[in-house]
Amino acid sequence: MSHIRLSARAIIIHDGKILLNHRPDSCTCPGYCNFPGGGIEQDETAKQAVVREVLEETGYHVTVGEMVFALEYEPKSCGYSINGQAHTQAHNSYFFRCYLDETKPRQEPTEKDNPGANVAWFDLSELDVLNLVPRIAEPLLEYTKTGTFSPLFWSECEHL
Repeated sequence: MSHIRLSARAIIIHDGKILLNHRPDSCTCPGYCNFPGGGIEQDETAKQAVVREVLEETGYHVTVGEMVFALEYEPKSCGYSINGQAHTQAHNSYFFRCYLDETKPRQEPTEKDNPGANVAWFDLSELDVLNLVPRIAEPLLEYTKTGTFSPLFWSECEHL
C-alpha cells in the first residue's frame, strides 16, 4: 500500500476576489493557479495546518470556517499531471472556507516551499478562465453565488 499525503487548503474570498497561488507560464509548462495550503504535519489537525500553510505561503492570518469539500487524487488511475510531470503520490486534500483576520497585519511569507509561485488576488469573474488546479471553478462559482456548498467527497479523475 502506498502512502497517501494529507493536505489542507484554503478558499479565501474577500471583496469579490479570491486568493490563489499563481504559477505563471514558463517555457516548460502552461501557467496555473492553486489554493494556498499544504501538507498536514504529524500531531496537527487539518484546520491548524491550513492556518499555518496560509501564513507561510501568503503572509495572511486567517480564521477557518466550514469544510467545503474533500478531494481524492490517485495519480495512477487519473493519468493527470501538473507542469507536464506526472504525480506519483496519492493525496487527499481538505478544502476549508477561510476568512482574513484583519486584526493582524499581513507579514512576509515565512516559507519558500512554493518556488515560482506568486500570491495574487483574482476577481471571481476570472475563475472560469483560469487554469485552476484542482478544476473546481464551476462548483466554486456556484458556492460564491449561493453561499452554500454541501461537503462533497470528490475525485479529480471524474472532472478532468
